[in-house]
Amino acid sequence: MKKLLFICFIFPLYLLAQEKIVILPKDSINKGNLYDNDLLPAEFFRKNRQKLRQLMPRNSMAILFASPVRNRSNDVDYEYHQNPNFYYLTGLREPHSIVVIFKEDQQFNDFKTDEILFLQKKDADNEKWNGKTLGNEGAKNELGINTALSTEDFLKFEFNPKEFNNILMFEIPEDVKNSNQKADLYNLIQSFQLKIKGLKNIDKGTLPELMAQLREVKSEEEIELLRKAIDMTCDAQIELMKALNPSMTEYQSEAIIEYVFKKNGAEYPGFPSILGSGENSCIIHYNSNRKKLTNKDLLVSDIGAEYHGYTADVTRTLPVNGVFTEEEKIIYNLVLEAQQAGIDSCIVGYKFWTPHRAATKIITKGLIELGIVEKDYEVQEYFMHGTSHYLGLDVHDAGMYGTLQPGNVITVEPGIYIPEGSNCDPKWWNIGIRIEDDILITEKGPENLSI
Repeated sequence: MKKLLFICFIFPLYLLAQEKIVILPKDSINKGNLYDNDLLPAEFFRKNRQKLRQLMPRNSMAILFASPVRNRSNDVDYEYHQNPNFYYLTGLREPHSIVVIFKEDQQFNDFKTDEILFLQKKDADNEKWNGKTLGNEGAKNELGINTALSTEDFLKFEFNPKEFNNILMFEIPEDVKNSNQKADLYNLIQSFQLKIKGLKNIDKGTLPELMAQLREVKSEEEIELLRKAIDMTCDAQIELMKALNPSMTEYQSEAIIEYVFKKNGAEYPGFPSILGSGENSCIIHYNSNRKKLTNKDLLVSDIGAEYHGYTADVTRTLPVNGVFTEEEKIIYNLVLEAQQAGIDSCIVGYKFWTPHRAATKIITKGLIELGIVEKDYEVQEYFMHGTSHYLGLDVHDAGMYGTLQPGNVITVEPGIYIPEGSNCDPKWWNIGIRIEDDILITEKGPENLSI
């Protein structure tokens, strides 16, 4: 198992795992990208829109906005990342866009449609600076959208929102930057808010629930991309195991991880990489990654590559010098036992929280036997987070948290964190251990995607 390969620390970082390319049939490839041959096809997004339409109330419309462009500082923006719900329904990765999905066909002045994507006009000057965009025809041809119009069209688009029983939407982000372009997201939102001002048929609760219901069950195409992201992540963990030594820093361990991501084709880390050593191993979401490693440290490596929008999440806990102390070994094995109990509980029909209860039971019993806690409720001091979350387009993906279904992908990640100063024997202090794997729920039982 990859999580147990810490014995490989002494090997140099000279041979990285070979990239595993997923080849899809030619007729299933999204042709809108010149460089990747395994993007989700337009039919995937069309089916998602149709599934949403089937769940929508009679005489309703759903409207979703693309993610805002986020400013990093001054005139530098963060690399753009699309709203996962918007992407799930359209496949569009461009900003300053809106998609409107109608339950039934709507007749407008010169066309009839059940969906409209409003996106930026093609602009040759802008493309010189920022790259190619699809434009209306590209959206119809490459994304399979029935009707595509420019965002300028939305500003003057005439429809009567009063005629709908429900206008389904998410909360509109409040930090959208005005880029001073005529039809940017800021102006689109302003225009939409004027169109619906004073209406009683605005529903901000139903659409998030419907999207969670759709996204929690992964299609075969999605599972293939998740497998790719997870393989990249496991490759990175193994290369870190080979290279890790006390002369390094946390940021050098992060550099190894993220180099392997990029080398294998990942677009981003799915979340800020967590490489916490020593006392930082006890901080759940530590990510400054600046400390120098020492011979006595444990290193929690909680990482995930993002590939074509889909994110892995795999955690390994490594002794920097390659050898667990007796106390570290005891806690590691306790967490490992708890994790296995959690994985064994990933059964179709079980409640989403069943793996957490199974893992918590093991950890509670173990900490009491070790004398680290005396009462059951005290386990919260050392295991304070949930054991599982959904995985997909978000690292903490959308889902209903009901019963486990075939096609769910969830994490199982118990942990024990004993910071310095804890109310227990000091020999346990600064031991922080988390072990996390990504589990596909199937009719035949759980499949661990990260081993």
